[in-house]
Amino acid sequence: MTNKDFRRIDAIRSNQGPVANHVIDEFIAGRLSRRSFISRGTIIGLSVPTIGALIAACSDDKTTATTTSGAPGDSTAPTTPATKGGTLKIAGFVPSSASALLDPVAVNDGPGLTLLSQVGQFLTISKADLTLAGSLATEWTPNADASEWTFKLNPAAKFSDGSPVTADDVVASIERLINPDNKSNSLSAFATGKLSPGGVSAKDAGTVVFKLNGPMGNFPYIVSSDNYNSIILPKSVTDTTNFAKDVIAGKIATSGPWTIAKYDATMGITYAPNPNYWGSLNLEGLEYVFYSDATAATAGFDSGEIDALVKFEVADGASLFDNPDVNVYELASTNHRQIHLRCSEGPFADKRIRQAMAMSIDRQKVIDSLFTGKASIANDTPFFDVYPSSGTRPDSKFDIDKAKALVAEAGGGFDVDMYGITYYEAPDLAVLIQSAAKAIGININIKLQDDYYDKNWVRTYDPSVPGSNIGITDYGHRGVPDVYLNAPLRTFKSLDDGAGVWNSAEFANADYDAAVDTYSSAADLQSQQKAAETIQGILQDEVPMLIPFNINYLAATKANVTGVEVTAMGHFFTDKVSKA
Repeated sequence: MTNKDFRRIDAIRSNQGPVANHVIDEFIAGRLSRRSFISRGTIIGLSVPTIGALIAACSDDKTTATTTSGAPGDSTAPTTPATKGGTLKIAGFVPSSASALLDPVAVNDGPGLTLLSQVGQFLTISKADLTLAGSLATEWTPNADASEWTFKLNPAAKFSDGSPVTADDVVASIERLINPDNKSNSLSAFATGKLSPGGVSAKDAGTVVFKLNGPMGNFPYIVSSDNYNSIILPKSVTDTTNFAKDVIAGKIATSGPWTIAKYDATMGITYAPNPNYWGSLNLEGLEYVFYSDATAATAGFDSGEIDALVKFEVADGASLFDNPDVNVYELASTNHRQIHLRCSEGPFADKRIRQAMAMSIDRQKVIDSLFTGKASIANDTPFFDVYPSSGTRPDSKFDIDKAKALVAEAGGGFDVDMYGITYYEAPDLAVLIQSAAKAIGININIKLQDDYYDKNWVRTYDPSVPGSNIGITDYGHRGVPDVYLNAPLRTFKSLDDGAGVWNSAEFANADYDAAVDTYSSAADLQSQQKAAETIQGILQDEVPMLIPFNINYLAATKANVTGVEVTAMGHFFTDKVSKA
């Protein structure tokens, strides 16, 4: 670096806090890769121009590293000059009963979240490459130990009734979600983020302060599009239980590019442009047509009935990949299945049996069989390779002989019922798990069922339900692993506490809980990686769950559709879309 570069870096550092300066110093010293620096920098609030300037100052190639092209992680298709007008028709699916009214407090599934984010906006957006970009917020900064975060709002942002988006609106929206009396779907996310009722305040009309219960290095993700319930509404909104109906009637204003014109929870939804949208919009109409299943949706796409698939599975969309008339979006994702092994009682209470199950699975064979390679091997922890904070850990070994020996040591084989979801590749995955277990002397009876989440998933919400000794659960993408570490794995104490509320394995380990506390409190990447390695060691030894893979996220549009931004969470942002 030249003296000019050092002066530029010093000028940048003079305007940053201690957390940001530590990240900058680690990058300059070569202890952070460019990818890790971009990811961590966006989390702690470094702007894209600042990140670009620092990369340029530290680069040996001044001709190619002077700027970053837009926000890191752009996931749009190749664009052409915008075409105005036209209606985009998208294949959707019937939302769950909890999501049917599109109540931001209650939405709990993929079909619901993608509909909600057409009208509502978040403080930040979790991008396809796991970086953060501003939406309603333009900047965010932590205090010295990351126990307090300050967000600045975009002064241009306004609602569909023309009123500005203010800090009071943010306070009211987030406090509604963290109030335990409202039983928000996002309670576990905010518990992970260490945010309690009363923790949000307005410093002034354009500044929001979040005071946490302790340090939380990844907090900006908790108020991002990853926490899909956290759209911001006017402070005057006190009841969201009839959200879709009230938006149609003009009783609730929203800030997104669209407002709802017509909605049938079984058939589809029609949007109209937000007349006071503070951004730009090319399309004149947006419609979601609900299909019964993924196969029917893909058939509708092939026939030309619709223009886009928010999501498709490899098995249904194999013909799309080499079709020149189709844009396929394939994103690295942390979407995965967890096969929990109940630790508190039953045949998997013996750790040797759980370890044997992990050794019985040929993970590459599973990926090749179910996803034709469009997935990555995972190693029974939520620290997937796409996370910079994962650090290093040993791979889970496929070792049938050792697995058999462990089963024998534990007293021999047994019969057990396996429950789980009935959709996606779960039925085929269940057969593969059944076959792997049989090879080591364990006989699994497959009982996948539609009411799995009501009866055989967890006993935290209703101790009277049976739960299950082993079960297959679907987990959607997250930009950071904190929710995965908290809700399904921490020791469960109470619903109000939020920790372990999805703990179907009934795993309770004080060392694990302490390591997660250390991880979540860390504001720098190296400390996170060190804690992550401890966490992974515990999980690979205890094996409360099997996580054999994480799946690439797949979406598609017709070739004449450009400008879509897809996220692996399932958002399908259309404000920049053109349809030729």
